[in-house]
Amino acid sequence: MTSLSPALIAVILLLVSNKSVPCKGQCLTGNDNPVTLRIDAAQKLSDARFNFALEALKRVADIDTQDNIFFSPHSLYEALSLAYFGARNTTEAILKKALNIPEDFSKIDVQRFYAFKKSLEEERKINSSGNYDYKVANHLWLSEAKKVRECMLDFFGGDIDRADFRQKAEVVRLQINAWVKNTTHGNICDLLPKNAIDESTDAILANAVYFKGLWQSRFLFSNTKKDVFYLGQDNMTIVQFMNQKGSFNHMVSEELGVHILQLPYKGEDISMYILLPPFVSSQQNTALLNHSKVDGVRQLLQRISDNIDSAAELRDILDNGMPSRDVELAIPKFNLERELPVKDLLQAMGAGVIFDSSADFRGFTADGETSVHLGDAIHRAKIEVTEDGTTAAAATALFSFRSSRPTEPAYFMANHPFAYFIYDRPSQSVLFAGIFRKPIKK
Repeated sequence: MTSLSPALIAVILLLVSNKSVPCKGQCLTGNDNPVTLRIDAAQKLSDARFNFALEALKRVADIDTQDNIFFSPHSLYEALSLAYFGARNTTEAILKKALNIPEDFSKIDVQRFYAFKKSLEEERKINSSGNYDYKVANHLWLSEAKKVRECMLDFFGGDIDRADFRQKAEVVRLQINAWVKNTTHGNICDLLPKNAIDESTDAILANAVYFKGLWQSRFLFSNTKKDVFYLGQDNMTIVQFMNQKGSFNHMVSEELGVHILQLPYKGEDISMYILLPPFVSSQQNTALLNHSKVDGVRQLLQRISDNIDSAAELRDILDNGMPSRDVELAIPKFNLERELPVKDLLQAMGAGVIFDSSADFRGFTADGETSVHLGDAIHRAKIEVTEDGTTAAAATALFSFRSSRPTEPAYFMANHPFAYFIYDRPSQSVLFAGIFRKPIKK
């Protein structure tokens, strides 16, 4: 029996009471029932998610310049979107900007797209023909002591439960951990440690994404060999490389300055894309290597995040494919577990103030109720790439407490740092993103 390859994420937002703010108007906007829908909503909001993923990966790469990186932009975006629905005033504007939502879009435009994506995922589960298992789930736990806005129940009723944080905080913690464990098919257990929540907690917002599949073209175990992986500045180590020769979608992008290889999972809706920039050794340019932004991966991320043409090139490749050709490829067999500095990331993206006590999330509760605010943040992610496929797991908890141009290769050898995405083409979502810089010593 071959091993399966799950990729999953759990995002938890724990919110605690803050201050009383009166609530006026309709639930999301001044007009929650417009006569017409925006015909450009799907494309522009898909673009917003994509641009968020690119910027987030670039920012994380600037925060952590030496180690491996792995996280889920998709799940982080989902969680922040739910926070955006309950945000008001300056907090709403800050989240809107961080989420790349067009200025002229209203919350109801975003909510309808949110609902559309949810129904789309339900349909995909029914029609997946067993090629893969893909699940997206969102849930909000609100304190029984809080009166929930009726309109929020109308919009998200199936995703909202009541909880007794004041008297049964530990019971609620175990219930949330059970929900995460169930949603991620047992891959994320005991996400919230003891004392992560207490009687002051009044809301928990969670998002989980689960994907399980196999490589469309499996690697043979007998072809896995040890070889050199170059770490930079003439440092190197030995890594187990998975080898395969076959027909793959592959190209050299002059706009991006990288080799790109697509490794589809069965069903071909979801693929891993490896972006391999040129390798610069210290002999080529020691001075440049000492520059904070010299390494090829960070140069690539800077380019696709800041340059419209480069971002469009990558988006076109992910959505419309690449030419197929015979390729001999070798990629590292690896597993790693990372922690994402969520607060630092959102601070770098201009949204760090959402953790301040003055942040306004009054939209979750009824008139006269106290508002809520976000506390601290933790994100852990794990991935394993093997001959059969990819196993990845991640969990995020937000909780409170008092170049040179490459030449085209006939051989795709990922033997130096590279960026990678796990991309879902039907929903145009970057499910996971990472940078592989070095193997983990066991």
